[in-house]
Parts: sequence; C-alpha cells; structure tokens
Amino acid sequence: MDFYIKTLGDPNWNRTQVQTNGEIEQLIQQIETILFTGKADVLGSPGFGCDLENYIYSLGYNEGQLKDVLDTQIKYYCPLAQKYSVSTKINFLKGSVRDIAYIDITVDSKYLVQLNIR
Repeated sequence: MDFYIKTLGDPNWNRTQVQTNGEIEQLIQQIETILFTGKADVLGSPGFGCDLENYIYSLGYNEGQLKDVLDTQIKYYCPLAQKYSVSTKINFLKGSVRDIAYIDITVDSKYLVQLNIR
C-alpha cells in the first residue's frame, strides 16, 4: 500500500482515493515521484530524483544521456521495476524559446507515463 499522491488536475484524479493498492499504479506513482523530484530534495538520499530542468536546459545532455539517468533512477529507486518491464524513450525538439523534451515511459507494455518539458 502507498499513499495516493495525485492532486486536482492530475489525469484520472479521484477525490475519494486515499491509497493505491495495485502494483502497476504504485510503480507509476514511484516513477512520477522520481521525475518531479530534484536532486538533493530528499533528506538522506541526495541521489534521488531526476532534476529534469538541469539535465535538459543547463547541462547540455543529449537524449541518450538523459535516458541513462532515468533508467538508473528507475532501476535503483523503483523496486517494482524489477517485476514489470519499464522502457524509456526521449526526444528533444527545437522550440521557439527553448528546446522541448518529450519523455515517454512505458510500464508493462500497456501503461504510459508521458511528460513534455518546454
């Protein structure tokens, strides 16, 4: 059991849900937590989190390097990723103000976590 962390505005948000019981839902929640957590934001675990803004805009990483970062985070911090297949795909596109990153994470060949960073 994990606490339900979605909020108003999140896809498939449920006002009455307090916990998540399904393993796939828990794995997706763990992945989302990694994606939206910056490095050193978690006390006692300075390596936790992707810090996506830095990787995409400040440090000049390419798709392959960012994919390696995400895959390592998922492998290390998502125990359920050992049970279910998780694959990541990243594409960078040239934007008008700054570059755009499209991140697709597929869980168990059926469920998709998508993130667009502009």
